[in-house]
Amino acid sequence: MTIRRQYSLPNCNLVLDGLSDGNSSTGIPDSRPLMSSLFNVECHFVGSEQPLFGGRDFLTSLVATVSNYAQEFLSGIPHPPQPQQPNSLVSLVKGDRENTHHLTARIDANTNQPGETESIATSKPTEINLSTVQLFDLLEAIDQFLADKRTLPDIMIPLQPISKAIAQPISAQAVPAGLGLASLVVASLICHALPAPQVLAPKSINSAPVTTPTTPKPNTSPAAQDPAKPANNPQPSSSPTSSPSSSLPTKTGTITEATQIGFLERKLHRDLDQNWQERGQIKQAANFLVKVNQDGQIVNYQVSGKTNPSQSKLTPLPQLSTQSADPNQAIGNFNVVFNPTGVVEISPTADLQGNMSFGKLITEPKLKITLAEQLKTTLQKSLTSPKPIHSQNLNYRVAVTKTGEIADYAPTDRRAADYEAKTPLPKLAKFNSQAAISEEPLAQHNVVFRSNGEIVVTPK
Repeated sequence: MTIRRQYSLPNCNLVLDGLSDGNSSTGIPDSRPLMSSLFNVECHFVGSEQPLFGGRDFLTSLVATVSNYAQEFLSGIPHPPQPQQPNSLVSLVKGDRENTHHLTARIDANTNQPGETESIATSKPTEINLSTVQLFDLLEAIDQFLADKRTLPDIMIPLQPISKAIAQPISAQAVPAGLGLASLVVASLICHALPAPQVLAPKSINSAPVTTPTTPKPNTSPAAQDPAKPANNPQPSSSPTSSPSSSLPTKTGTITEATQIGFLERKLHRDLDQNWQERGQIKQAANFLVKVNQDGQIVNYQVSGKTNPSQSKLTPLPQLSTQSADPNQAIGNFNVVFNPTGVVEISPTADLQGNMSFGKLITEPKLKITLAEQLKTTLQKSLTSPKPIHSQNLNYRVAVTKTGEIADYAPTDRRAADYEAKTPLPKLAKFNSQAAISEEPLAQHNVVFRSNGEIVVTPK
């Protein structure tokens, strides 16, 4: 039986195609079939039209190379140079610019078709410059794969300890801490010399309890280190753009539930992508911190990093922002980058709780089949032309409610994202934010618009 497993992140999509030998004895209760062999691997990055692909050797090389490079990048401890292995298909080194990473992948000769050996041997390796955010999305996709015990459980991460001779001396590591302590002492002396602030009683009595605002926890995620992405804490010199509200609503807290954040991220990306009329006029990446409410509406936004506030006029943010200051709404915070290439990149700023998914699944077999047939009929009737949308298959994940309403959908690769507007999905989708909030079970499907014009709907 052919099996496809996908590990999707905002900037990276890892796809594995393999087979099951019918043996499901892994010791872990799971209704999914066990993928015991692999025949195809694809790795797609947002902003890159050229995917990486190969077979099992490519996957093992990718896992080993990325894991080893990430250890060195996170720890700051240089690893000893490893001798180049003849079967190593992937290499990863620091790029020419700060926070860029140069990934090179050679085609796996074991995946070629008969008669193609010579052309593959002479073909040039695929080279991609990854941002730090893309690197860590790739690392997260690999982690998800390694944690999935129903997919190639014999492949493991090759972690190796670093010897004491290679590791940085503890005295050198202690220098930044000592400097930080000295700064703290100086700051405390300055604060001690300042007069105590005078506390004034409120002019009007309010029976509601007074809550003391807490200091926001600084974001130390890898995404905050990438200048290609918006900074989580905008520079003090960056003032809010055309939105008049200077105090952005955060009183009821930040939305951190992974499934709800995923829903809001997809809706925000679609709204911005469809309404970006000035595409191509931005000459350098424009970074923004964007706040979205539970219904997916843009509440407010700020420029981030070194972005010129006037850049906002070249984006759809001013027209889509509601400029709402309702203190009773929960807020999802996102980094948004408008790139000169015309690609919109979005990533959440908060540490997410739980696993990102399309939500709970409808499990009733008859209802699943009925909704799948209904979805296929609806899509076929909504096609504006009998001609195929594209010369290659376009794959999407689509979730519908019990009444058959499309509540959410997402392309599974870059090609599907590029041709999304030519499918009936944008017109049919009524993004149901309440389904994401209440965790309403949804019927989830793999939808393929085939190159021959046929639509295939497979319930999950």
